[in-house]
Formats: sequence, C-alpha cells, structure tokens
Amino acid sequence: MYKKISELYTLCGGKILFIIFSPTSKRYLFDHPSVEYVAKRFLIPSQPLNKTIHAPVEAYRKGRINLHVQDFNEIND
Repeated sequence: MYKKISELYTLCGGKILFIIFSPTSKRYLFDHPSVEYVAKRFLIPSQPLNKTIHAPVEAYRKGRINLHVQDFNEIND
C-alpha cells in the first residue's frame, strides 16, 4: 500500500495523509508534507496556513501554475 500511495503522490503532487492501524493498534503512516499540515487542511480547509518550511515550495508551485495559466490563455487568444 505504501508503494501505491507514494506513486499516487508522485503522479498528483497532492498532500497525502494515510494512517492504518494493525490489529495490535500499531500505527503505520505515510504523510506529505507532514501530518499536521494535511490534518489542518482537512479539518479547516478554508483557513490559510501559517508560514512553514514548505512556504517557498508552495510559492514556487503557485507561480508555475500562474505561468501555465497565462500560456494557456495566450494560446486560446
């Protein structure tokens, strides 16, 4: 399951939190970027996140998305 979740993250680039408990209550998890980040986004999706160490990465991603949108709009025009 970890391999498939990792592949899903790689393909989609989304935020992922996967937790599974064994019958003995042992916890296994896969998270990106962190449990706190994903849980906060899930619990309060409209609330902006505080600046984190991932803020530069998020800013870069948003900038790249904006460039792609501009390119798309220019092609459509």
